[in-house]
Amino acid sequence: MSQLEVWTRRSKSRSRSNISESSLTNIPEYDGYLISLQDKLLSECFNLTTIAEWDKARVLEVGCGCGDTTRQLVDRLPIIRDILGVDSDVDAIDYAFSIHADEKLDFANVKIDDISTFDLKWGSKFDWMFSTHALLWAREQSTVLRNLMWCLKPGGRCFIAVPAGKPPDLHAALVKVFKSSSWSKYFVTVSDLVVDLIDDNCNRLWFHHPHADRVYSALLDQAGYQVLKTKLVDFCYTFTDDDEYKECVKSLFKQLIQVIPEGKQHVFTKEMLKVALKNVKRGKDGNVIWNINYAVVVAKRPEL
Repeated sequence: MSQLEVWTRRSKSRSRSNISESSLTNIPEYDGYLISLQDKLLSECFNLTTIAEWDKARVLEVGCGCGDTTRQLVDRLPIIRDILGVDSDVDAIDYAFSIHADEKLDFANVKIDDISTFDLKWGSKFDWMFSTHALLWAREQSTVLRNLMWCLKPGGRCFIAVPAGKPPDLHAALVKVFKSSSWSKYFVTVSDLVVDLIDDNCNRLWFHHPHADRVYSALLDQAGYQVLKTKLVDFCYTFTDDDEYKECVKSLFKQLIQVIPEGKQHVFTKEMLKVALKNVKRGKDGNVIWNINYAVVVAKRPEL
């Protein structure tokens, strides 16, 4: 197989037609947006690296969710040795393990800001660390980045992509519900998350910065990584219809919705989506468009 054939191999897991509805009760809905985003960022990853760097590699994927992105990675890059996907969502990990785990794929529930949740055998184990969204939510970037570097072999590399902005429709919806007297009382226990989500820049230094990739790479440098390459990537996605858009928003904010008492979740979600739809950008065909920049960095753990 040529390098081009390896890099352009498409994911085989774009459908869940063989999965029962009952098995998805507590799992985020299948989402074309997330699959397309992962596809885009995988292509960027392969543009910034060489095939030899991945041959027989042990890979740690951070923020694997329910495992579809992990499956994409191994399907696009079959020469790797194995992948461990980690995520803080217990339901998602249980689902990923039951559906995707095999001789190459394994999954674990981990809080990346708490190294005590890491398995001791992960120390200096991985050739690559791969993350395409999850690190956005880390308030203490330096702590998380150092925890993850502990998992890399000396000389081991990482590919990290983090959003450098957010759609204005999501911002408007979140501000509305968080500041509403009807809903604000339920979010006292997640006040740090609320503060981040209603801030224009999510309280992240690189947000909306013209050189967001360089700003984020500086955080890796401060955490002890050697930065190799950076890039600012534009990702544009057009939803097929409003129903897909709604399912995507509900999937992204699943944990937020679950903070609301079960009997009121439907009303809360309906109100949030109503505000979001009033603020969306639409294309000529009338469908909702999201256009988001991503800061992309390739770095490595220094050699001993």
